[in-house]
Amino acid sequence: MTTNNIVVYTKENCVYCVKAKSLLNNLGLAFEEKKFESFKSTEELIEDIGCKVRTMPQIKIENTLIGGYNQLVEYFNERGLVNFKGEIKRWVIIR
Repeated sequence: MTTNNIVVYTKENCVYCVKAKSLLNNLGLAFEEKKFESFKSTEELIEDIGCKVRTMPQIKIENTLIGGYNQLVEYFNERGLVNFKGEIKRWVIIR
């Protein structure tokens, strides 16, 4: 995936924002980070995300709002990349 396909909306001092970015980095996926503090108003942020949200981070993949960190873990778990804890699955080759 390219940077344009994943957008992570974050804010300062947000533990789950750090966890979401770390998960994406550990999966080797590029993303664009948009910080809450860089928007001129909350309305501008809501317009960029596409709906009202109550928590950060918010993650969009392919222009679809996935949700927060837990939904990101579910998204990649459904695709077999992480377990339900968000730990990357390591494949063991038995010879």
